[in-house]
Amino acid sequence: MISGNSLQPMRLVLTTCADHASADQLARHLLERRLAACVSLLPITSCYHWQGELQHQQEVQMVIKTSADQLPRLLKAVSHRHSYEVPELVVLEACAAGSYGAWLLDAVDPR
Repeated sequence: MISGNSLQPMRLVLTTCADHASADQLARHLLERRLAACVSLLPITSCYHWQGELQHQQEVQMVIKTSADQLPRLLKAVSHRHSYEVPELVVLEACAAGSYGAWLLDAVDPR
């Protein structure tokens, strides 16, 4: 059950990595710096155009949960540490409900 009905603005950032090890390393970097409250790692198959060729690759989708305030720092960190020449950076505006929203804001508080 959701405690309370308050909604906290948050951001979901999507990016992909070539393998679990690189995704895990990036996730740890973001979490240790309190740029992300939570990072979910999902194995996926990506199909896309790259340098004139159709690609079909196994990747790891990262779903990164953060606050609107931490978003600029998070995007900078991902851009600088990502192994891809052109990393996927998709930002979705969302709201976190109830106590999860309070936890998320606390988790990314730089203290």
